[in-house]
Amino acid sequence: MLELTRLVLLAASALFCNAAFAEAVNSSADSFESNSAAAIAASGACQQLQRALGASIVQSKSSGPEYSLAANAAWSAFNHEVNFQPTCIVFVKSTAHVQTAMRAIYQNNADYAVQSGGHSGMTGWNTIQDGVLISFSNMNATSYDPHTDTISMQPGINWGNASTIVEPFGVAPVGGRISNVGTGLLLGGGLSYLSPSQGYAADNYVSLDVVLMDGTLVTATANNQHADLFKALKGGGNRFGIVTQYIVKAVHVGREQDKIYWGGIFVYPNSSAEALLPAIAHFAHDTNDTNAVLATDFIASWSTTGVEPVIQLEMFYNGTAASFNESFAEFLAIPYTSSTAGPLSYLDLVNEVNFPYGEGNLFSGSVLAGVPSNSPESSDKLINNYMETYRLFNNFSITYANSSGIQSTLLSFTPVLQSQIRISYEKGGNAISPPMGQGGFNEVLFAVTYSAGVNQAPENIEQGRQFWIENTPRTAGLPLFANEADANQQVLASYGEYNFLRQVYAKYDPSRFNVRHTPGPLGL
Repeated sequence: MLELTRLVLLAASALFCNAAFAEAVNSSADSFESNSAAAIAASGACQQLQRALGASIVQSKSSGPEYSLAANAAWSAFNHEVNFQPTCIVFVKSTAHVQTAMRAIYQNNADYAVQSGGHSGMTGWNTIQDGVLISFSNMNATSYDPHTDTISMQPGINWGNASTIVEPFGVAPVGGRISNVGTGLLLGGGLSYLSPSQGYAADNYVSLDVVLMDGTLVTATANNQHADLFKALKGGGNRFGIVTQYIVKAVHVGREQDKIYWGGIFVYPNSSAEALLPAIAHFAHDTNDTNAVLATDFIASWSTTGVEPVIQLEMFYNGTAASFNESFAEFLAIPYTSSTAGPLSYLDLVNEVNFPYGEGNLFSGSVLAGVPSNSPESSDKLINNYMETYRLFNNFSITYANSSGIQSTLLSFTPVLQSQIRISYEKGGNAISPPMGQGGFNEVLFAVTYSAGVNQAPENIEQGRQFWIENTPRTAGLPLFANEADANQQVLASYGEYNFLRQVYAKYDPSRFNVRHTPGPLGL
Protein backbone atom coordinates (compact mmCIF):
# COMPACT_ATOMS: atom_id res chain seq x y z
CA MET A 1 0.00 0.00 0.00
CA LEU A 2 2.85 2.33 0.91
CA GLU A 3 4.60 1.49 -2.37
CA LEU A 4 1.37 2.16 -4.33
CA THR A 5 0.95 5.51 -2.58
CA ARG A 6 4.59 6.35 -3.43
CA LEU A 7 4.01 5.50 -7.11
CA VAL A 8 0.88 7.67 -7.20
CA LEU A 9 2.77 10.56 -5.64
CA LEU A 10 5.67 10.13 -8.08
CA ALA A 11 3.28 10.10 -11.03
CA ALA A 12 1.53 13.20 -9.77
CA SER A 13 4.88 14.88 -9.22
CA ALA A 14 6.00 13.96 -12.74
CA LEU A 15 2.78 15.34 -14.23
CA PHE A 16 3.23 18.57 -12.28
CA CYS A 17 6.88 18.91 -13.37
CA ASN A 18 6.03 18.19 -17.00
CA ALA A 19 3.22 20.72 -16.92
CA ALA A 20 5.49 23.32 -15.30
CA PHE A 21 8.22 22.61 -17.85
CA ALA A 22 5.75 22.87 -20.73
CA GLU A 23 4.46 26.14 -19.32
CA ALA A 24 8.02 27.47 -19.04
CA VAL A 25 8.78 26.40 -22.61
CA ASN A 26 5.56 27.90 -23.95
CA SER A 27 6.14 31.10 -22.00
CA SER A 28 9.68 31.39 -23.33
CA ALA A 29 8.51 30.47 -26.82
CA ASP A 30 6.27 33.53 -26.75
CA SER A 31 9.32 35.67 -25.94
CA PHE A 32 11.25 34.15 -28.86
CA GLU A 33 8.71 35.26 -31.46
CA SER A 34 9.62 37.86 -34.06
CA ASN A 35 8.83 38.57 -37.68
CA SER A 36 12.23 38.51 -39.41
CA ALA A 37 13.44 35.34 -41.11
CA ALA A 38 16.53 35.26 -38.88
CA ALA A 39 14.44 35.70 -35.76
CA ILE A 40 11.99 32.98 -36.81
CA ALA A 41 14.87 30.55 -37.41
CA ALA A 42 16.43 31.46 -34.04
CA SER A 43 13.07 31.08 -32.31
CA GLY A 44 12.73 27.58 -33.70
CA ALA A 45 16.24 26.67 -32.53
CA CYS A 46 15.64 28.15 -29.06
CA GLN A 47 12.36 26.30 -28.57
CA GLN A 48 13.99 23.04 -29.67
CA LEU A 49 16.87 23.66 -27.28
CA GLN A 50 14.63 24.43 -24.32
CA ARG A 51 12.79 21.17 -24.84
CA ALA A 52 16.12 19.32 -25.00
CA LEU A 53 18.12 21.10 -22.27
CA GLY A 54 15.60 22.90 -20.06
CA ALA A 55 14.80 26.49 -19.25
CA SER A 56 17.67 26.94 -16.77
CA ILE A 57 20.26 26.29 -19.48
CA VAL A 58 18.42 27.90 -22.40
CA GLN A 59 17.23 31.37 -21.39
CA SER A 60 15.42 34.18 -23.14
CA LYS A 61 15.33 37.87 -22.29
CA SER A 62 12.33 37.29 -20.03
CA SER A 63 14.19 34.63 -18.02
CA GLY A 64 15.80 37.00 -15.56
CA PRO A 65 19.14 38.46 -14.48
CA GLU A 66 21.39 35.63 -15.74
CA TYR A 67 20.40 36.41 -19.33
CA SER A 68 21.19 40.11 -18.85
CA LEU A 69 24.53 39.36 -17.18
CA ALA A 70 25.59 37.23 -20.15
CA ALA A 71 24.18 39.67 -22.71
CA ASN A 72 26.35 42.38 -21.11
CA ALA A 73 29.41 40.23 -20.34
CA ALA A 74 31.43 41.22 -23.40
CA TRP A 75 34.46 43.42 -22.81
CA SER A 76 33.37 46.02 -25.39
CA ALA A 77 30.16 47.88 -24.60
CA PHE A 78 29.36 47.87 -28.31
CA ASN A 79 28.60 44.15 -27.85
CA HIS A 80 26.21 44.70 -24.95
CA GLU A 81 22.47 44.22 -24.69
CA VAL A 82 21.73 47.79 -25.79
CA ASN A 83 22.80 46.76 -29.32
CA PHE A 84 22.36 42.96 -29.32
CA GLN A 85 19.60 40.89 -27.74
CA PRO A 86 20.17 37.20 -28.47
CA THR A 87 16.93 35.32 -29.03
CA CYS A 88 18.20 32.92 -26.39
CA ILE A 89 21.43 32.26 -24.53
CA VAL A 90 22.58 28.67 -24.03
CA PHE A 91 24.60 28.37 -20.81
CA VAL A 92 26.40 25.20 -21.79
CA LYS A 93 27.93 23.02 -19.08
CA SER A 94 29.44 20.25 -21.20
CA THR A 95 30.60 19.39 -24.69
CA ALA A 96 27.36 17.40 -25.09
CA HIS A 97 25.39 20.62 -24.52
CA VAL A 98 27.41 22.35 -27.26
CA GLN A 99 26.66 19.46 -29.62
CA THR A 100 22.94 19.72 -28.84
CA ALA A 101 23.05 23.49 -29.39
CA MET A 102 24.80 23.21 -32.74
CA ARG A 103 22.44 20.49 -33.97
CA ALA A 104 19.44 22.71 -33.23
CA ILE A 105 21.12 25.76 -34.79
CA TYR A 106 22.08 23.77 -37.88
CA GLN A 107 18.67 22.12 -38.29
CA ASN A 108 16.85 25.45 -37.97
CA ASN A 109 19.30 27.35 -40.21
CA ALA A 110 19.73 29.86 -37.38
CA ASP A 111 22.37 32.52 -36.80
CA TYR A 112 24.59 32.14 -33.74
CA ALA A 113 27.63 33.43 -31.88
CA VAL A 114 29.95 32.07 -29.22
CA GLN A 115 31.19 33.90 -26.13
CA SER A 116 34.14 32.52 -24.19
CA GLY A 117 36.24 35.30 -22.64
CA GLY A 118 34.30 37.98 -24.53
CA HIS A 119 37.40 40.12 -25.11
CA SER A 120 36.95 41.16 -28.74
CA GLY A 121 37.40 44.51 -30.42
CA MET A 122 35.08 43.43 -33.26
CA THR A 123 31.47 44.46 -32.90
CA GLY A 124 29.09 41.51 -33.10
CA TRP A 125 31.73 38.77 -32.92
CA ASN A 126 30.81 37.49 -29.46
CA THR A 127 27.11 38.24 -29.41
CA ILE A 128 24.18 38.11 -31.82
CA GLN A 129 20.90 39.80 -32.69
CA ASP A 130 18.06 37.46 -33.72
CA GLY A 131 20.20 34.42 -33.09
CA VAL A 132 21.49 31.97 -30.50
CA LEU A 133 24.36 32.92 -28.19
CA ILE A 134 26.39 30.03 -26.76
CA SER A 135 27.94 31.15 -23.46
CA PHE A 136 30.90 29.32 -21.94
CA SER A 137 30.59 31.09 -18.58
CA ASN A 138 29.93 27.71 -16.89
CA MET A 139 32.80 25.89 -18.64
CA ASN A 140 36.00 27.29 -17.15
CA ALA A 141 37.85 24.31 -15.66
CA THR A 142 41.65 24.20 -15.92
CA SER A 143 44.03 21.48 -14.74
CA TYR A 144 47.64 20.35 -15.06
CA ASP A 145 48.64 16.75 -15.82
CA PRO A 146 52.23 16.14 -14.60
CA HIS A 147 52.41 12.78 -16.38
CA THR A 148 51.93 14.32 -19.83
CA ASP A 149 53.19 17.79 -18.84
CA THR A 150 50.07 19.34 -20.39
CA ILE A 151 47.39 21.79 -19.32
CA SER A 152 43.71 21.21 -20.07
CA MET A 153 41.48 24.27 -20.40
CA GLN A 154 37.80 24.76 -21.08
CA PRO A 155 37.02 27.81 -23.22
CA GLY A 156 35.37 29.91 -20.49
CA ILE A 157 38.63 30.48 -18.56
CA ASN A 158 40.74 33.62 -18.93
CA TRP A 159 44.53 33.70 -18.88
CA GLY A 160 44.85 35.28 -15.46
CA ASN A 161 42.76 32.57 -13.83
CA ALA A 162 44.29 29.74 -15.87
CA SER A 163 47.81 30.85 -14.94
CA THR A 164 46.84 31.19 -11.26
CA ILE A 165 45.32 27.70 -11.14
CA VAL A 166 48.45 25.97 -12.45
CA GLU A 167 50.95 28.26 -10.67
CA PRO A 168 51.42 25.82 -7.73
CA PHE A 169 52.96 23.37 -10.23
CA GLY A 170 55.45 25.94 -11.53
CA VAL A 171 53.98 25.87 -15.02
CA ALA A 172 51.88 28.08 -17.29
CA PRO A 173 50.15 27.87 -20.66
CA VAL A 174 51.43 30.01 -23.52
CA GLY A 175 48.61 32.52 -23.24
CA GLY A 176 47.58 36.14 -23.39
CA ARG A 177 49.51 39.14 -22.13
CA ILE A 178 46.37 40.58 -20.52
CA SER A 179 44.88 38.64 -17.61
CA ASN A 180 41.20 39.12 -18.51
CA VAL A 181 41.62 37.97 -22.14
CA GLY A 182 40.10 34.54 -22.85
CA THR A 183 40.96 31.44 -24.83
CA GLY A 184 39.60 32.88 -28.07
CA LEU A 185 43.09 34.36 -28.37
CA LEU A 186 44.32 30.89 -29.36
CA LEU A 187 42.08 30.71 -32.42
CA GLY A 188 43.70 33.88 -33.75
CA GLY A 189 47.17 32.43 -33.22
CA GLY A 190 47.89 34.26 -30.01
CA LEU A 191 50.84 36.44 -29.00
CA SER A 192 52.28 35.80 -25.54
CA TYR A 193 55.10 36.90 -23.27
CA LEU A 194 56.35 33.35 -23.88
CA SER A 195 56.17 33.60 -27.69
CA PRO A 196 59.86 34.42 -28.34
CA SER A 197 60.80 31.01 -26.90
CA GLN A 198 57.60 29.03 -27.58
CA GLY A 199 56.11 30.37 -30.85
CA TYR A 200 52.55 31.55 -31.26
CA ALA A 201 50.27 30.46 -28.41
CA ALA A 202 48.43 28.10 -30.78
CA ASP A 203 51.70 26.38 -31.70
CA ASN A 204 51.48 24.71 -28.32
CA TYR A 205 48.28 22.75 -28.92
CA VAL A 206 48.40 19.04 -28.10
CA SER A 207 44.77 18.21 -28.87
CA LEU A 208 41.47 19.99 -29.46
CA ASP A 209 37.92 18.79 -28.93
CA VAL A 210 35.93 20.47 -31.70
CA VAL A 211 32.17 20.56 -32.28
CA LEU A 212 31.51 21.03 -36.00
CA MET A 213 28.64 23.09 -37.42
CA ASP A 214 26.22 20.10 -37.50
CA GLY A 215 26.97 19.04 -33.91
CA THR A 216 29.52 16.33 -34.74
CA LEU A 217 32.33 16.04 -32.17
CA VAL A 218 35.89 15.37 -33.33
CA THR A 219 39.23 15.39 -31.55
CA ALA A 220 41.97 16.99 -33.63
CA THR A 221 45.68 16.37 -33.11
CA ALA A 222 48.81 16.84 -35.20
CA ASN A 223 48.87 13.17 -36.16
CA ASN A 224 45.29 11.92 -36.52
CA GLN A 225 42.76 12.11 -39.36
CA HIS A 226 41.89 15.69 -38.35
CA ALA A 227 45.46 17.02 -38.51
CA ASP A 228 44.36 19.52 -41.17
CA LEU A 229 41.69 20.92 -38.85
CA PHE A 230 44.24 21.00 -36.01
CA LYS A 231 46.53 23.22 -38.09
CA ALA A 232 43.69 25.40 -39.40
CA LEU A 233 42.67 26.22 -35.83
CA LYS A 234 46.15 27.63 -35.24
CA GLY A 235 45.14 31.11 -36.37
CA GLY A 236 42.17 30.38 -38.62
CA GLY A 237 39.62 31.76 -36.18
CA ASN A 238 36.14 30.54 -35.34
CA ARG A 239 34.94 29.43 -38.79
CA PHE A 240 35.90 25.77 -38.47
CA GLY A 241 34.01 24.75 -35.35
CA ILE A 242 33.69 25.34 -31.61
CA VAL A 243 36.59 24.18 -29.46
CA THR A 244 35.28 22.83 -26.15
CA GLN A 245 38.60 21.67 -24.70
CA TYR A 246 42.17 22.77 -25.30
CA ILE A 247 45.03 20.55 -24.21
CA VAL A 248 48.27 22.50 -24.52
CA LYS A 249 51.92 22.06 -23.65
CA ALA A 250 52.93 23.34 -20.24
CA VAL A 251 55.87 25.74 -19.97
CA HIS A 252 57.94 25.59 -16.78
CA VAL A 253 58.10 29.18 -15.54
CA GLY A 254 58.56 28.62 -11.79
CA ARG A 255 56.38 29.49 -8.82
CA GLU A 256 55.21 33.00 -8.04
CA GLN A 257 57.92 33.40 -5.40
CA ASP A 258 60.69 32.38 -7.81
CA LYS A 259 60.80 35.74 -9.65
CA ILE A 260 62.83 34.46 -12.61
CA TYR A 261 62.12 37.56 -14.74
CA TRP A 262 63.56 41.05 -14.52
CA GLY A 263 61.81 44.11 -15.90
CA GLY A 264 58.63 46.13 -15.67
CA ILE A 265 56.75 49.05 -17.17
CA PHE A 266 58.80 52.00 -18.42
CA VAL A 267 57.02 55.31 -19.00
CA TYR A 268 58.49 57.69 -21.58
CA PRO A 269 57.60 61.30 -22.37
CA ASN A 270 56.07 62.05 -25.73
CA SER A 271 59.32 63.78 -26.73
CA SER A 272 61.01 60.34 -26.82
CA ALA A 273 58.70 59.01 -29.53
CA GLU A 274 61.00 59.69 -32.49
CA ALA A 275 63.87 57.85 -30.81
CA LEU A 276 61.71 54.95 -29.65
CA LEU A 277 60.22 54.13 -33.06
CA PRO A 278 63.55 53.14 -34.67
CA ALA A 279 64.42 51.15 -31.52
CA ILE A 280 61.13 49.25 -31.84
CA ALA A 281 61.87 48.51 -35.50
CA HIS A 282 65.43 47.39 -34.70
CA PHE A 283 64.34 45.12 -31.84
CA ALA A 284 61.90 43.22 -34.06
CA HIS A 285 64.49 42.60 -36.77
CA ASP A 286 67.69 42.08 -34.83
CA THR A 287 66.78 40.36 -31.57
CA ASN A 288 67.59 36.68 -31.40
CA ASP A 289 67.40 36.41 -27.62
CA THR A 290 64.39 34.22 -26.79
CA ASN A 291 64.41 35.48 -23.20
CA ALA A 292 63.65 39.10 -24.13
CA VAL A 293 60.02 40.27 -24.31
CA LEU A 294 58.77 43.68 -25.45
CA ALA A 295 55.36 45.32 -25.86
CA THR A 296 54.95 49.02 -26.65
CA ASP A 297 51.95 51.29 -26.13
CA PHE A 298 51.53 54.84 -27.35
CA ILE A 299 48.46 56.12 -25.50
CA ALA A 300 46.41 59.28 -25.88
CA SER A 301 43.84 59.99 -23.14
CA TRP A 302 41.05 62.55 -23.44
CA SER A 303 40.50 64.87 -20.46
CA THR A 304 38.80 68.15 -19.70
CA THR A 305 42.05 69.94 -20.47
CA GLY A 306 42.72 68.19 -23.80
CA VAL A 307 44.48 65.10 -25.09
CA GLU A 308 47.25 63.77 -22.84
CA PRO A 309 49.86 61.55 -24.55
CA VAL A 310 52.00 58.98 -22.78
CA ILE A 311 54.27 56.15 -23.96
CA GLN A 312 54.45 52.93 -22.00
CA LEU A 313 56.80 50.03 -22.71
CA GLU A 314 56.55 46.62 -21.08
CA MET A 315 60.08 45.17 -21.09
CA PHE A 316 60.81 41.81 -19.45
CA TYR A 317 63.74 39.43 -19.43
CA ASN A 318 63.83 35.80 -18.30
CA GLY A 319 67.15 36.17 -16.51
CA THR A 320 69.25 38.72 -14.67
CA ALA A 321 69.14 42.49 -14.49
CA ALA A 322 72.48 42.60 -16.31
CA SER A 323 71.09 40.56 -19.21
CA PHE A 324 68.01 42.80 -19.25
CA ASN A 325 70.19 45.90 -19.50
CA GLU A 326 72.16 44.40 -22.38
CA SER A 327 69.12 43.23 -24.37
CA PHE A 328 67.21 46.52 -24.00
CA ALA A 329 70.22 48.86 -24.18
CA GLU A 330 68.83 50.93 -27.06
CA PHE A 331 65.61 51.61 -25.13
CA LEU A 332 67.35 52.31 -21.83
CA ALA A 333 69.52 54.95 -23.54
CA ILE A 334 66.37 56.94 -24.39
CA PRO A 335 65.11 59.28 -21.62
CA TYR A 336 62.20 57.86 -19.62
CA THR A 337 60.31 59.35 -16.68
CA SER A 338 59.57 56.32 -14.50
CA SER A 339 60.02 52.58 -14.23
CA THR A 340 58.67 49.70 -12.16
CA ALA A 341 61.68 47.50 -13.03
CA GLY A 342 62.45 44.72 -10.60
CA PRO A 343 62.24 40.95 -10.12
CA LEU A 344 59.01 39.39 -11.39
CA SER A 345 57.33 36.02 -11.67
CA TYR A 346 55.55 34.96 -14.84
CA LEU A 347 52.25 35.43 -13.00
CA ASP A 348 53.31 39.00 -12.25
CA LEU A 349 53.82 39.56 -15.98
CA VAL A 350 50.32 38.31 -16.82
CA ASN A 351 48.78 40.60 -14.19
CA GLU A 352 50.98 43.62 -14.97
CA VAL A 353 48.56 45.15 -17.51
CA ASN A 354 44.77 44.95 -17.62
CA PHE A 355 42.03 46.41 -19.80
CA PRO A 356 38.93 47.61 -17.90
CA TYR A 357 35.47 46.56 -19.00
CA GLY A 358 32.56 48.81 -19.77
CA GLU A 359 33.38 51.05 -22.72
CA GLY A 360 33.00 50.54 -26.45
CA ASN A 361 36.15 49.50 -28.28
CA LEU A 362 37.13 49.07 -31.92
CA PHE A 363 40.36 47.58 -33.25
CA SER A 364 42.25 47.94 -36.50
CA GLY A 365 45.62 46.58 -37.49
CA SER A 366 48.66 46.77 -39.70
CA VAL A 367 52.03 45.02 -39.86
CA LEU A 368 55.51 46.45 -40.43
CA ALA A 369 58.77 44.71 -41.18
CA GLY A 370 61.54 45.04 -38.64
CA VAL A 371 64.49 47.19 -39.63
CA PRO A 372 68.17 46.20 -39.30
CA SER A 373 70.15 48.59 -37.14
CA ASN A 374 73.41 48.11 -39.02
CA SER A 375 72.38 49.32 -42.50
CA PRO A 376 70.96 52.84 -42.15
CA GLU A 377 71.12 53.58 -45.87
CA SER A 378 68.60 50.89 -46.78
CA SER A 379 66.47 51.29 -43.68
CA ASP A 380 65.43 54.95 -43.91
CA LYS A 381 62.29 54.16 -45.89
CA LEU A 382 61.31 51.37 -43.52
CA ILE A 383 61.82 53.58 -40.48
CA ASN A 384 59.68 56.21 -42.20
CA ASN A 385 56.84 53.66 -42.25
CA TYR A 386 56.94 53.60 -38.45
CA MET A 387 57.07 57.39 -38.32
CA GLU A 388 54.11 57.67 -40.70
CA THR A 389 52.08 55.15 -38.68
CA TYR A 390 52.72 57.22 -35.57
CA ARG A 391 51.97 60.49 -37.41
CA LEU A 392 48.56 59.19 -38.53
CA PHE A 393 47.85 58.13 -34.95
CA ASN A 394 48.72 61.63 -33.72
CA ASN A 395 46.64 63.24 -36.47
CA PHE A 396 43.61 61.24 -35.35
CA SER A 397 44.10 62.49 -31.78
CA ILE A 398 44.47 66.09 -32.91
CA THR A 399 41.48 65.92 -35.26
CA TYR A 400 39.16 64.59 -32.55
CA ALA A 401 40.74 66.36 -29.56
CA ASN A 402 37.48 68.17 -28.78
CA SER A 403 35.27 65.11 -29.16
CA SER A 404 33.33 63.99 -26.11
CA GLY A 405 32.85 60.55 -27.65
CA ILE A 406 36.42 59.26 -27.14
CA GLN A 407 38.05 58.17 -23.89
CA SER A 408 41.44 57.13 -25.27
CA THR A 409 43.36 55.79 -28.26
CA LEU A 410 46.17 53.26 -28.39
CA LEU A 411 48.91 52.55 -30.91
CA SER A 412 50.70 49.33 -30.02
CA PHE A 413 53.65 47.53 -31.62
CA THR A 414 54.11 43.85 -30.74
CA PRO A 415 57.31 42.22 -32.05
CA VAL A 416 57.13 38.81 -33.72
CA LEU A 417 60.75 37.76 -33.53
CA GLN A 418 62.56 35.51 -35.98
CA SER A 419 62.93 32.99 -33.14
CA GLN A 420 59.15 32.84 -32.76
CA ILE A 421 58.70 32.20 -36.48
CA ARG A 422 61.38 29.48 -36.51
CA ILE A 423 59.96 27.72 -33.43
CA SER A 424 56.50 27.86 -34.96
CA TYR A 425 57.68 25.90 -37.99
CA GLU A 426 59.61 23.46 -35.79
CA LYS A 427 56.38 22.71 -33.93
CA GLY A 428 54.53 21.80 -37.13
CA GLY A 429 53.58 25.20 -38.47
CA ASN A 430 50.29 27.08 -38.30
CA ALA A 431 47.82 28.80 -40.60
CA ILE A 432 49.60 32.16 -40.27
CA SER A 433 52.96 30.94 -41.63
CA PRO A 434 55.02 34.13 -41.76
CA PRO A 435 58.02 34.12 -44.11
CA MET A 436 61.32 32.79 -42.77
CA GLY A 437 64.70 34.41 -43.22
CA GLN A 438 63.57 38.04 -43.38
CA GLY A 439 63.96 38.96 -39.72
CA GLY A 440 61.12 39.65 -37.36
CA PHE A 441 58.30 42.16 -37.71
CA ASN A 442 55.85 44.19 -35.64
CA GLU A 443 52.12 43.61 -35.47
CA VAL A 444 50.47 47.04 -35.17
CA LEU A 445 47.24 47.73 -33.28
CA PHE A 446 45.28 50.98 -33.44
CA ALA A 447 42.48 50.87 -30.87
CA VAL A 448 39.84 53.46 -30.05
CA THR A 449 38.12 53.35 -26.67
CA TYR A 450 34.91 55.36 -26.61
CA SER A 451 33.46 57.32 -23.71
CA ALA A 452 31.13 55.75 -21.16
CA GLY A 453 27.56 55.81 -22.46
CA VAL A 454 28.56 55.81 -26.14
CA ASN A 455 26.90 52.68 -27.53
CA GLN A 456 27.89 53.01 -31.18
CA ALA A 457 30.85 54.66 -32.86
CA PRO A 458 29.87 58.18 -33.99
CA GLU A 459 29.98 58.42 -37.77
CA ASN A 460 32.56 61.21 -37.92
CA ILE A 461 34.95 59.35 -35.62
CA GLU A 462 34.48 56.16 -37.61
CA GLN A 463 35.48 58.06 -40.76
CA GLY A 464 38.74 59.00 -39.07
CA ARG A 465 39.37 55.43 -37.95
CA GLN A 466 38.78 54.14 -41.47
CA PHE A 467 41.17 56.80 -42.79
CA TRP A 468 43.89 55.35 -40.53
CA ILE A 469 43.17 51.82 -41.83
CA GLU A 470 43.28 52.90 -45.47
CA ASN A 471 46.38 55.09 -45.21
CA THR A 472 48.68 53.59 -42.62
CA PRO A 473 51.74 51.84 -44.09
CA ARG A 474 51.73 48.04 -44.25
CA THR A 475 54.51 45.69 -45.34
CA ALA A 476 53.39 43.38 -48.14
CA GLY A 477 53.87 39.67 -47.58
CA LEU A 478 53.52 39.79 -43.79
CA PRO A 479 50.44 38.55 -41.89
CA LEU A 480 48.00 40.72 -40.00
CA PHE A 481 47.13 39.62 -36.45
CA ALA A 482 43.55 38.35 -36.37
CA ASN A 483 42.98 39.28 -32.73
CA GLU A 484 43.93 42.91 -33.31
CA ALA A 485 42.34 43.87 -36.62
CA ASP A 486 39.19 45.48 -37.92
CA ALA A 487 36.29 43.14 -38.68
CA ASN A 488 36.46 44.13 -42.35
CA GLN A 489 40.19 43.68 -42.86
CA GLN A 490 41.18 40.67 -44.97
CA VAL A 491 43.30 39.03 -42.30
CA LEU A 492 43.17 35.43 -43.54
CA ALA A 493 44.21 36.47 -47.04
CA SER A 494 47.43 37.85 -45.54
CA TYR A 495 48.42 34.41 -44.21
CA GLY A 496 51.06 32.22 -45.79
CA GLU A 497 48.63 29.27 -45.61
CA TYR A 498 45.55 31.07 -46.90
CA ASN A 499 44.89 28.55 -49.70
CA PHE A 500 45.29 25.70 -47.21
CA LEU A 501 42.70 27.34 -44.95
CA ARG A 502 40.22 27.62 -47.78
CA GLN A 503 40.65 23.94 -48.65
CA VAL A 504 40.20 22.83 -45.04
CA TYR A 505 37.16 25.02 -44.59
CA ALA A 506 35.54 23.59 -47.74
CA LYS A 507 36.16 20.07 -46.37
CA TYR A 508 34.65 20.62 -42.93
CA ASP A 509 31.85 23.04 -43.85
CA PRO A 510 30.96 22.31 -47.51
CA SER A 511 27.67 24.23 -47.29
CA ARG A 512 29.51 27.25 -45.82
CA PHE A 513 27.08 27.28 -42.91
CA ASN A 514 29.42 29.10 -40.54
CA VAL A 515 30.25 31.83 -43.02
CA ARG A 516 26.54 32.39 -43.54
CA HIS A 517 25.43 32.16 -39.92
CA THR A 518 28.13 33.33 -37.51
CA PRO A 519 30.33 36.45 -37.48
CA GLY A 520 34.06 35.97 -37.97
CA PRO A 521 37.05 36.71 -40.21
CA LEU A 522 36.48 37.30 -43.91
CA GLY A 523 37.92 35.33 -46.78
CA LEU A 524 36.48 31.82 -46.55
